[in-house]
This record gives sequence, C-alpha cells and structure tokens, in this order.
Amino acid sequence: MTRDLSQISPFARLGQLLGKETVDRFKNSRVAVFGLGAVGSFVVEALARSGIGYLRLVDFDRVDASNINRQIFALHSTLGLEKAAVARSRVLDINPDCEVDLHTSFVNADSLSRFLSPDLDMVVDAIDGLNAKVSLILEAKQMGLNLISSMGAAGRIDVSMIRTGDLFDTQVCPLARMVRRRLRRRGLESGVPCVYSIEPPLNKEPFEDKDIVDPLEGDHVDGGHGRQRPPIGSAAWVPGCFGLTIAGLVAKKLKS
Repeated sequence: MTRDLSQISPFARLGQLLGKETVDRFKNSRVAVFGLGAVGSFVVEALARSGIGYLRLVDFDRVDASNINRQIFALHSTLGLEKAAVARSRVLDINPDCEVDLHTSFVNADSLSRFLSPDLDMVVDAIDGLNAKVSLILEAKQMGLNLISSMGAAGRIDVSMIRTGDLFDTQVCPLARMVRRRLRRRGLESGVPCVYSIEPPLNKEPFEDKDIVDPLEGDHVDGGHGRQRPPIGSAAWVPGCFGLTIAGLVAKKLKS
C-alpha cells in the first residue's frame, strides 16, 4: 500500500522533538530577517523549515556569481534575480502556509519605519553595511523588539570559534568593535544579543581592483547609496553556522 505523502506533516519531527504547543507557537510567530546573504539565507532556511508562520524578508540586492560559494539562494539559475524574490519562492516551496512579506529595499534610518512594526516577535539583523546595521539595532531596541544581530562571519574558517553573547561583551571581531562604538555614541551600551567569532579575520589572497563592487549601484536601488568596498574572502561553513545559530536563538526565544 502506497502512503499518501501529502498527508504527512512536514513538521512532525519538530513536534516530536519540541512538542505540539511549540510548533503551534512557531506557526503563529512573526519574524523579520534583514539581509539575505551568506548568514541571512541560512537563517531564513532554518526558520522556514521550523514552520514559522510569517516571515518579513528585507534585502535590496540581486544574486551574482560571487555569491554561489556561500549563499543558499545563489544558484546559476538565480543569477541576476532579486534575493528577496528568490527567498520567497524557496520559503513557499518549503512551507506553502507561510506568509512571506517581501521588501526589496535598501535599509537606512529613513526607511526603517516601513520595515519594523510592534507586531514582530523577533528581528534578525544579518546586514553587512555598518550604518544600516547600527540604525536597525537602535530602532528595534527603541521599539522594544526582540533582536538578534550577526557580527562578522567573512574571513573566518574555524566554526569552533563561534560564540554567542551580548555585543558589548564581544572580543576580537572588528565589526563588533565598530558597531559598539557607534551604539555607545547614541547612548546604547548593553542588551544586544549577537553571534560572533573570536577568530581574527584573514584573507589568503589580495583582492583585485576588478572585484571591488558597489552593491548599491544597480538600477534596482533608489538613490545610489553606499560606497565601493573591497570583498572579503568567505566560505560556506562559517556564515552558515552563524545563520543556523541565529535561527536556534530565535526558536529558543519564541518557545520560551
């Protein structure tokens, strides 16, 4: 007798592990993920496979060939497509019942009011840009929203060096240091949960001038924000572990 696969709950194993009450809580939870690159794509993947009922996905960028080595949404078949749109298609393929709220937009202090709302249960900061990251953290904290932030995952190769904790207690990570400084200037000095690495960042090969990119230069972004930045070497496993760790922290918070 052939089983009817459509009758098998995709979250049965999760319910077996965490209980039906937790699965129901995930289904009724609302989570926003800012940044759908190397870290954010793994966050979204794990949240979708955990049955989160509402995902607000925010990213201005499109998939390019340099993303393929580390980003879930980056495939040869998705080159040139908006990351947010690719993410939505994948989430719905995993969980058709998920409500996906899509925003292909650049995040800054002026635009955040369109993306943050009091009904969000969790906010994930997986943004690369320093100014946007600081603005998101400040706005989420001011609104009293639960937030988890990713610090620098690029330039690392040792997953055993990944840590979680308050941003203001982090060590080694240069991005965390810069974010801390800017937040302190704005009066925030504690209470930002984050994932970071105590491994010093490295690059084995120097970047070439032709590889310097301005991700905000494309015609799909309004206003020409941003600046050219040299790329940082990155592999799949450390950013992936960052993203999965963040998703685990989100789940822990939602079920508590």
